[in-house]
Amino acid sequence: MQSRSRQDVSGWLISPEGNWCYSFHKDPKSWKRYPFVFVDKWSTQADGSPLQMKYRSKLPLDEALELCAQMLLDGWQKLSYQFDEGNGNEFIDELAA
Repeated sequence: MQSRSRQDVSGWLISPEGNWCYSFHKDPKSWKRYPFVFVDKWSTQADGSPLQMKYRSKLPLDEALELCAQMLLDGWQKLSYQFDEGNGNEFIDELAA
């Protein structure tokens, strides 16, 4: 992640069962000095799209990277459609590689 722009951190993961999804996105207020990432947990609709946000965590970048990597190892999948304004899959793509 060191060589990539820190502007790229965002993406969505869905649980193996399809009942939860997580959104990872940067906290723009903290990004220059000590980067943090918001991690939002959402319940999902039958089609896997987010229904209702359940809670938000704010993690240091390193912890968010570790969480995302562990989720991918545990069978979570990248959502094919991203639900934010940006194209937003760079963070997840780098961890999946």
